[in-house]
Amino acid sequence: MRKSINFENLRKEIALKNGIIMENLLKYDSLIKGMRKELRKSKRKEFFFYDTLLGKLQDVFNENLKLVKNGSLESIDLISILEREVIDKSLLQKETEILKGIVLSRESITDWKGYTVELLRQMIDVYPFDLFFLAINETSSKKVYLFYSFLFDNQIRSKIKEYFKNELFIGEKIDFEEIFLSQKKTSKKTDKLHIQTSHFLPDSEDVGGTIGIVVLSQNRLSKKELDIIQSILSIMNLVAGSSRALSKALSELEYFAGHDPLTNLYNRRIFEDLLKYEVGRAKRKGYRFSLILIDLDNFKYINDTYGHNVGDAVLQSVADQLETSVRDGDLVARIGGDEFVILLSETSLPDAVKVAERIRTNLEKNKICVFDGSVLSVSASLGVVEYPTHGSSKEELMMIVDNALYRAKDLGKNKVYVPTIEEIKQTIKEKRKEFYILQEALDQNLFMPYFQPIYDLKKGKVYAYEVLARLRDTSGEVISAYRFITLAEKLGKIKDIDRLIIKKALTKKSFSKNRFKIFLNLSVNYFSDEQFWNQIFGIIKKLHIRPEEIVFEITEREAIKGIGEFQSLLSKLKTRGYKFAIDDFGSGYSSFYYLKHLPIDYVKIDGEFIKELSSKDHKSTAFVESIVLLCKRLKIKTVAEFIENEEILNTVKTIGIDYGQGYFLGHPSEDFL
Repeated sequence: MRKSINFENLRKEIALKNGIIMENLLKYDSLIKGMRKELRKSKRKEFFFYDTLLGKLQDVFNENLKLVKNGSLESIDLISILEREVIDKSLLQKETEILKGIVLSRESITDWKGYTVELLRQMIDVYPFDLFFLAINETSSKKVYLFYSFLFDNQIRSKIKEYFKNELFIGEKIDFEEIFLSQKKTSKKTDKLHIQTSHFLPDSEDVGGTIGIVVLSQNRLSKKELDIIQSILSIMNLVAGSSRALSKALSELEYFAGHDPLTNLYNRRIFEDLLKYEVGRAKRKGYRFSLILIDLDNFKYINDTYGHNVGDAVLQSVADQLETSVRDGDLVARIGGDEFVILLSETSLPDAVKVAERIRTNLEKNKICVFDGSVLSVSASLGVVEYPTHGSSKEELMMIVDNALYRAKDLGKNKVYVPTIEEIKQTIKEKRKEFYILQEALDQNLFMPYFQPIYDLKKGKVYAYEVLARLRDTSGEVISAYRFITLAEKLGKIKDIDRLIIKKALTKKSFSKNRFKIFLNLSVNYFSDEQFWNQIFGIIKKLHIRPEEIVFEITEREAIKGIGEFQSLLSKLKTRGYKFAIDDFGSGYSSFYYLKHLPIDYVKIDGEFIKELSSKDHKSTAFVESIVLLCKRLKIKTVAEFIENEEILNTVKTIGIDYGQGYFLGHPSEDFL
């Protein structure tokens, strides 16, 4: 019988499928790391608790990766047992098919109970067990899911539950949930229970637990039966145990993706989505709604005087006041450090002003005690607008209400302000003027590339140039990118500008005899834009520039916004021969994921670490040294940004960084050196 089965090919197939599972887990791993980056980007102490929570979730995923590995090894061990002991061919084929079909996905994790039922029904054909259970540690009790293979009568089920209470989980409060794999009745009794168990994530109190299989039989189970049961538990450990833990982790991640972790209010992303939906709904139904934008007065003074812990307490208190000042169903969100917004559905402007005045008064009356016995009160400035009076789109409403808020600030703070028709017209006029200025600059070809040299620190000569955007206005003044990039993004002109800058930069390079590399900055907006990439590839081909001379770079912050699309784009670019760099490396927790799993050619170490380097700052030096050592072992080149003086230059050379850029080495210029 062994000759009819290719056990080696079977092992390879299982290894391949487990590799797919690991790939799925790594995607969720990157989601956690990206969320930690998003939560920590403000660098404030308010995120410490949630950073710790995400760290714990990170540990859950790491443990699951171990489970996949162990499950794979145990599955292969099972094959060896079957091969040695010549278990029935049909049994082996059934286990093989089950193993081949297991791939964890978002759907199977979200509906982990349904997926568990589906898999257990297949497992019964491998070995006819009577009960599979999953016990989860929860806050005040243990949740035990009982998956019965048959429709046992109430008496048998009661005896099984008593056994769990008196033998397995003595003294614990248990909440049972019963699930039946089949509606067929059985004549089996509970005279003798054979139980095999396995633990998953034993070090994680809030997500760990126990799984097990129960067999009702008067006879002692054979070694072969125990081996099969153990192999089933190995598979179910991954699918049921880990999926349940991952489901909880994903639920928490999804919550924090849409909520502010400090106040538990909606965050800016969710608010903007709901505002866009409300605009569309109001257009269809023909009703009005209002927005209130709130900014605390002198909040920076509270933070600076009493510290961020008190500042956090103030923000939480303000959030509570806002929620109690509006109706159920009204939307309250925190969209900035001390900036909040309220969407009042089906509310006219006069009523919205009344709500705003109530909020202003409630905040002013609210007293907050701090650690030194001081009592703080907070005031706020509020802007109020109405749809469609003040705007007919999400963008217009936010633009007008923002201006109204700052008008309230200008009038002395602690005020509610509604913009006049004249002010609305003036605001729209100014925005249109800004739009026309950008469009005119594009039409007149006023955007231009500047080139900052990147030096080979060992050879002391230029290795590459980073391309930077500049605008030469009609008076001849050269304007840096930071003054127009944000506006260009808001007005939807950034792609047009980038295409023009890249085309000019590559055209200039094509006339140079030197084979230096060009570093081009990317935005997340381009990841899946086929038209943009076809245009760029067409320019490169037309100018006869070799792909290996072009390095596309992106910051960690941008990459994490669309990690899946980023991976796809990276694969496409690498296949064509282009190089890739991660900018601001070390600023977030996703960095080492990129190094381990993505074919990165360069890392540009975050300038904040580089500019702090000195002979006296041993911590910064040690941190940068560790990055350099890791990159060298992975054959990834390193680039130091912000080399602003000779001391930093000598330090990065000593550390062993490959390349460097900064004002000490060379300012951006419209020409190559």
